[in-house]
Amino acid sequence: MLMLLNIQEFLEKANRGEIKLPSYLIEEFKDSCEKAIVKQFNRESDSAFRMSSIGRPVCQQILARNNCSKESSYNDLMRFLFGDLIEAVAMLILKASGVNIVKEQARCKLQLGDELIKGTLDVIIDEDGEQKVWDIKSASPYSFDNKFGKGYDAIKEDDAFGYITQGHLYGESYGLPFGGWIVINKSTGEWAVVESPE
Repeated sequence: MLMLLNIQEFLEKANRGEIKLPSYLIEEFKDSCEKAIVKQFNRESDSAFRMSSIGRPVCQQILARNNCSKESSYNDLMRFLFGDLIEAVAMLILKASGVNIVKEQARCKLQLGDELIKGTLDVIIDEDGEQKVWDIKSASPYSFDNKFGKGYDAIKEDDAFGYITQGHLYGESYGLPFGGWIVINKSTGEWAVVESPE
């Protein structure tokens, strides 16, 4: 995929010191990092169904809807924060590498029966005149290799987090196809682009 090749070429040039980031991208990145900190440390409770959770097992959704808190570890906040910060870096690199970003961090909603489902999509990208919704994921080395590394069908086979439903709901809310996932291995820094065939 051309997008992945552009990203890899950009990062190779950056490694050689051939890249100077424009100041506006650095300012946007600072803003994204600030929003990530506020999001994780000043959380607001929301029992409504969200696109990011609707594909999960029904029992998890019912517990969340009834404000039943799940047991959490002290490091959960750090894991979520790392994910947000990696997403901010990903957006910086996508823009700097010349990927045509149409919209990012866009609020969306979709009426499903009696429920209004809300969400925030990561990015809409235009490639050769075709706009698609993409989701950005940070992944452990195992998930990067054994889930995202094996493609769409492997994700579909074991989609405990509802990634496929989430992506297609984001797309449906904007009347656009779901392109797939842009994935960053949070340990090695490798990138993958997993396209959705549907």
